[in-house]
Amino acid sequence: MKVKVNRRTLELFEGARVENALLRYFTVKKLDKNLIDQVEVHDAYGHVIGHDAPLSDGQKITFEHPQP
Repeated sequence: MKVKVNRRTLELFEGARVENALLRYFTVKKLDKNLIDQVEVHDAYGHVIGHDAPLSDGQKITFEHPQP
């Protein structure tokens, strides 16, 4: 399935959760994966969602890059 994270489309497996999308995004962008737990994720409507929230195809999520 495809999910947009901060305007970047990522290919993820069916049943992926927010934490899986974050890990993929941080890997692609070569960011420090230890900072994943510090980010607050928002859905397309601006609502905060948990890292364990399930994702669906075409979903859009955003977060601000953490400061090291």
